[in-house]
Amino acid sequence: MPSSNNPLIHLPVELLYEIQLFAVSQSLPNTCKDILNVFKNTPPSYRAQYLLASAVGNYTLDYETITKILRYPLCTEEVLNAVFRISGSNRFRDLHFKPELPRRLFRSMTPKLHNNGSPAWSEDDFPLPFLRYLYDCPNLCPPNINSHDGYPLTKAVHAGFIPLIRFLLDHGASPKFKNNLPVKIAIHRKDLVLVRMLIERNEPHKPSGEKKRTSKRQRLEDRVGITPEMVKTAAKIQARDIVEYFTRDKGCVPDMQTLLMLS
Repeated sequence: MPSSNNPLIHLPVELLYEIQLFAVSQSLPNTCKDILNVFKNTPPSYRAQYLLASAVGNYTLDYETITKILRYPLCTEEVLNAVFRISGSNRFRDLHFKPELPRRLFRSMTPKLHNNGSPAWSEDDFPLPFLRYLYDCPNLCPPNINSHDGYPLTKAVHAGFIPLIRFLLDHGASPKFKNNLPVKIAIHRKDLVLVRMLIERNEPHKPSGEKKRTSKRQRLEDRVGITPEMVKTAAKIQARDIVEYFTRDKGCVPDMQTLLMLS
């Protein structure tokens, strides 16, 4: 509808806000351009009220509230802080529930490369700053790092987003989901460094500038066991450095078909 034909544009902004909180409508802001501009400029405090109304109705909190709120693109660090102020800083942590990480944070990630072909991701690329906030937030139980059968790690590996992969692994992400799918993706990328990062446990990654301990590191159990299927996959794509890592370093014995391929 053209803005000139929409009677809502003549209402005070405060009244439009109240109508939207009552209706909780995803269509109302899109009725015309002027109305859309009104809701594009809403403050974090109003957005927090809208998300609470959308997720729970009557502000009755339950264990799924934060999971629901995180699904909305409106949900930013500033908006979540406003949610905590409105609801009470400890209300969500007291539920003792790990919320799910929304797929929206990872869905659009695709490989990003420099001109020389190396990954171009940085520590400041979305969604890494938002994830740091979520896992350091004192008002929230840390989200389930393996949400949606390991979807965050799988997407990060597919995109070659190394800082995000390190973050997820340091917070307990497992490459075992969907029959070791993240490892298989790393093999198809022919990236031995990434394969080792997924398989071998090390001390959590230290941000640049932070001192590392000088004592001898204890060898930790691998996150996944190497299978003949992994060796075969690496052999099929001629990733011989990965094959050698699996067979010599990890002691996985390839099956006869793989041995024939290698010969």
